[in-house]
This record gives sequence, structure tokens and C-alpha cells, in this order.
Amino acid sequence: MFNVRFYRLPPALTVLFSAMRSLLRRLNVYGDFWLRCLFFGARVCPWFMEPIIAWSMGTAFFLALKKARFAVAANLAVIRPGQTLWQYVKDTFRVIHNFGWTLTDMAHVRVGHEIIDWEIVGQQHLDPLADSKTGVIILTAHMGNYDVAAPLFARRLKRRIHTVRVPDRHAETQEFMKERRTENTSEWLTVHYNEPGSMLAVELTKLLQAGEFVAIQGDRILFDVSAHPAEFRDGIEWQLPRGPFMLSLVARVPIVPVFIVRLGWRRYRIIAREPFVWTGDPRDKTGAQDAAARWWSACLREIVEQHWYQWFVFERVFERPTNREDDES
Repeated sequence: MFNVRFYRLPPALTVLFSAMRSLLRRLNVYGDFWLRCLFFGARVCPWFMEPIIAWSMGTAFFLALKKARFAVAANLAVIRPGQTLWQYVKDTFRVIHNFGWTLTDMAHVRVGHEIIDWEIVGQQHLDPLADSKTGVIILTAHMGNYDVAAPLFARRLKRRIHTVRVPDRHAETQEFMKERRTENTSEWLTVHYNEPGSMLAVELTKLLQAGEFVAIQGDRILFDVSAHPAEFRDGIEWQLPRGPFMLSLVARVPIVPVFIVRLGWRRYRIIAREPFVWTGDPRDKTGAQDAAARWWSACLREIVEQHWYQWFVFERVFERPTNREDDES
């Protein structure tokens, strides 16, 4: 028989190792350290130094984010087929670099800098929202600067907007960003976090039925969000969140597609499209969801193909139906 002895680390070493694990977690690419640096830089960095720092940090994260880098390249191979390998490398870098710029602009706005210029395309689809007698779902994508545009919508429409966000990957990052959003948020804006196991869908339905506006990003699946497959093109599907379609059906409210596109140095464009309203049998839940998914897939595909360089989805989203069926069998 072997005598096994378990040795307990001295308290000092236990505290040291715990501190090291916490530090390494916060230095992770999803940790709060880099966001704190970003907000600090937004306060003190001269404007003429921003392009140099943004390019340098974009390069560093491009090299560090291996999994995200390959996912973006795989998505681009579907969106822009027929490119060379070198072209996909350059396109992937452009996506990550653009994402860094939107984070920089977001940090400036969060610290109180009024620096963003906006233009609107599709104003005719937004004007009626201010006088809407019912709730509205504003459906958007991970593009442009969603965090900055949401308060702008709220102020201009004079209607309270409830935005839905997925919690950040790390607790420290989540707490830091929650504080930043609380510091200078609009009185017309409320942020809800779609945490696993929550009853958020019930709460959002009640808000819509009470005439409130709800803004949701509807272009990727995370956690236990229910998915609805939709055709991107022949032989290729992508998974879209089912939630917005169900909310629209249950609350009987329209869905308005709105996209935010970065045009250049501190300039953004808001693109609004014609709303979707289910006019068929309200009892036909399957037909309503399928129709909404086809409509949203077409809207999203057009925008993504046109503005692929600022579609900030860092997971693979496309699949072939035959592959999925093989996996299930």
C-alpha cells in the first residue's frame, strides 16, 4: 500500500497564486485591463497619435486572436468567395482594425467627448416610430457602433429604448463596462443583460405590450439562445436568433431593421429599412417565424455583403445543411 500525503500550500503562496491567476485573467484579450487602457487613452491621447496606436494595437490583437481570426476568415470566404489567401488575410485584419476603431470611438463617448458625426439613410422608416402607438422591435447587427447609437435613437425619438446585451466573458470586464454604461447613459435608455437561465423574454414581451421599444442584435447565437436556421445562399445556411421573431409574434409588434455603419474618422451612418409586419394568421406561429427569418436573412445578407469589413462577428456562422444533418445522425 502506498501512503499518499496531501500537502497544503502555505497561506502566503495560496494568496500569491490566486493573485497571479486573477492578473492573468484580466490580461486576457477579453479581460478588463485592455478596456481600462482604452478608456485611459481616450482621455489623454492626442488625436494625431490615435491612428498610430490604433494600427499597432489592431496588429497585436490580430496576431493574438487566432481563433477569432480564423472564424472571420471562414465567414469572409462565404461572403466574398473566390479571393486569394492573402486577400482573406488582409480582409480579416481590416475587420479587426475597424472593430478597434469603433471601440475607440465608444470610449470617447463614454468619457463625455461629443465627437461623433451622424447621417441617416431611410429617415422615412424612423420618423413614424416617434408617434407609434405600439411597441417596436429594433433589430440590428454587430456592426458600426451599437453602444453609441442606441442613446442617440432614444433622444431623437423621445421614446424609451430597452437594449439587450450578452454579458461579457469575464466578470471584471462585465462590471467595468456596466459602470461605464451607467455613468453617462440617457434617461431614455435601459440596458438588459441576456444571462443564461433568465426570464428576460417574458419581461421584454411585457415591455413591448406596454408600448416600449426593444433593441436586439440578431446576427449570432450565444449561450442557450434558441436558433432559427435560414438560407444565406444555395447550399449554405446561418443560424439566426429565434427570439426577436417570437417576441414580434407574441407581442404583435413590427420589427424595424436598423444598421450602424462606420464611414471613417468619427463618422457613422444609420441605415433604416422597411419594417416587417406579419399579416398572416396570428395562430400560424411557424409560418410567422419562417417569414420573419427569411425577411431578416435577406436584409442582413445585403448589409453584410456590402459592409463586410465591419461585421464584428468573431465566430463561424455559416454551415452546409448536409454537414449539420451528418453531425446529428
